[in-house]
Amino acid sequence: MTGDPPAKISLRNVVKRFGGNVVLNGLSLDLQAGRNLALIGSAASGKTVLLKCLVGLYPIEGGKIEIDGTEISSLDTAQREKLMDRFGVLFQRSALFDSLPVWENIAFKRVTVGRARRRDAREAAILRLRQVGMAPETADLYPASLSGGMQKRVALARAIMEEPDILLLDDPTAGLDPILTRVINELIATLAQETGATVLSITSDMDAMRRDYPAVAMLHDGRIIWQGATSEIDHAGNPYLDQLVNGRPDGPIKMRLRKRAA
Repeated sequence: MTGDPPAKISLRNVVKRFGGNVVLNGLSLDLQAGRNLALIGSAASGKTVLLKCLVGLYPIEGGKIEIDGTEISSLDTAQREKLMDRFGVLFQRSALFDSLPVWENIAFKRVTVGRARRRDAREAAILRLRQVGMAPETADLYPASLSGGMQKRVALARAIMEEPDILLLDDPTAGLDPILTRVINELIATLAQETGATVLSITSDMDAMRRDYPAVAMLHDGRIIWQGATSEIDHAGNPYLDQLVNGRPDGPIKMRLRKRAA
C-alpha cells in the first residue's frame, strides 16, 4: 500500500505515429486524482500530441488510455462525449474566437449546445472572469483588444467554465513576462485546489516549473523517462533531465528538425 489515490489518468504503452514518424513510442504515465503535474520535454518531443490523444483528437495506434479506470477506446460516441464534458482544455496561444466577444468565448459550449439562455450563459461567464481576476466589463470586449496575458486568463476561464475535474493546459504561460507567468500559474494552482481538479500542464518555462509545480514528468523519444517531485530534480541523476532543466547546449539531447507540431 503506497497511500496514493487511484489514477485519474493512466496511459499504458501508448503509440502514436504520423506516417513513418513515431511521436509516442510506448509511453506510460499515471496521474493521480487532484494532482498538479508539469509535463516537460524538448521541442517536438510530442507533448501537445499527448494532450490531443487524451482528448481523442488523435487516435492512438497502440496501448491504452484510461480515465478513472475506463479505457476510452471502448466508449461509444455518446459515452465519449459525456467523458469529454469532464475535461477543460487550454490550447496553445489561447485559441480564442476573434469574431466572438469574451463572454461567448468562455461560454461557447453552453451557448452552442443550447443548454442555457444567452443571458444566463453571459452571467456564468462573468463569474468565471471574476474567478480569474478580470473585471465584468471585459465580457463584451473582443480578443483582439486584449493583451496576451488577458487572453490567457480568458482561455483559462473557458477551460474551467463547466467545472471540469481534469484540466489539460498546453503551455499556458508561453510568451508571457515573469510577472504574468507567476500570476497565471498561481491562478491555476488556486483553481485546482478550490475545485479538486487534476491538472496536466505542459510548460517550457523551467524556472516556473520549479517554483509553481509540485511534480514533473519528462517526455523524451516518445516515452516518459523521469517522473517525480520537483524537489528531487537536482538529485535525480538523469542527464536528459539535467540538460533540459538547466538549458545546457551540450548533453544527450540533440537538436532536431520539427516534423510535426508537438
